[in-house]
Amino acid sequence: MIGINSYRMSPLCFLPNGKLLCYKDGALFELKDGVVKKKLPVFSDKKEKILAKIHLIFRGLRLGIRASIALSNDRIVFSFGNMLYEYNLKEEKLSDGFCLNERIRPLIFTKVEGIEGFDDMLLFGGYLGNPDKKPVQVYKREKEDQWGIIYTFPQGTINHVHNIIADPYRQCLWAFTGDFDEASAIWKVTDNFKNVERVAYNNQKYRGCVAFALPEGLLYATDAPYADNYVYLMNTDTYEVRQIMPIDGSCIYGCQWKDKYVFSSTVEGDGRNTSRFQFYFGHKRGAGIKNNYVHLYAGNLRDGFKETYKEKKDCMPLYTFQFGAFKFPYGENNGDKLYIQPIATKINDLSLISIQEDIL
Repeated sequence: MIGINSYRMSPLCFLPNGKLLCYKDGALFELKDGVVKKKLPVFSDKKEKILAKIHLIFRGLRLGIRASIALSNDRIVFSFGNMLYEYNLKEEKLSDGFCLNERIRPLIFTKVEGIEGFDDMLLFGGYLGNPDKKPVQVYKREKEDQWGIIYTFPQGTINHVHNIIADPYRQCLWAFTGDFDEASAIWKVTDNFKNVERVAYNNQKYRGCVAFALPEGLLYATDAPYADNYVYLMNTDTYEVRQIMPIDGSCIYGCQWKDKYVFSSTVEGDGRNTSRFQFYFGHKRGAGIKNNYVHLYAGNLRDGFKETYKEKKDCMPLYTFQFGAFKFPYGENNGDKLYIQPIATKINDLSLISIQEDIL
């Protein structure tokens, strides 16, 4: 069964106690089993609250909280515009914030715990438009509102960092970078970023955002708007990849739900060699985007994967008013419902949706 919980409520992350944290109109909401248990004021900016009520403006200006992660039951870290904030849920207190370069934001935060050769830490790689492949930094949280650079990808190497995966089975990290030519790569990281080795590159099959470290290898989905997309399993000894299943578009968002791994396809343009007008107002899908639907896939290596749900992209331009996609809260979800937020879709745009386990 599909349930609609709230319009314009964005799922952020799960707390260690299992509560789901969401954001809407300048406030955080704690949900338990889909029911709001607590509302926490965060921002008092009336301008954003007014603009956010018009969904095309909300999408066009990329309002709201973008990425987040729970540090504990009482504290979260999140990005808002080009700022990184921390919020104390117990004291209902927002930190002063840390200002990033206006072009940089995290796509995904990564928590590193118990990996040999690494300090326990929170980090993210710089996600930005970077056609000239200028140096790209990996940032590490030092303490509240203080972030330092732990590693820099040199000039000419990558466009940006999609994700960094902590791998307790191989005692290393894996960095996924994009987007074009040799920048599409998977990197193995050891010894607190003293060793960063590019192990697979120069092919769109290595361009990924969503990945999971499993005993069998590295499970990930490709993010290739102009090439066929698949869920792959990479052998972490030989770096060979095996196709698990084809998907109908590029994958930017995913999550783990109980013993299942969830991926969503994206409706987006090609991303290369387009005029400024086509970039901002184009509707043409990339060659790797097979249709005008956002698809949800779920499964595991034991039982296989299947498509479980889809929604049609709306008629608005692909870049200016965002790609068609499903977003998920970050963190461990062992509850009975999968929570998603469709973006730029016809029927449930910006709504918080819950999906019962029997559908998946």
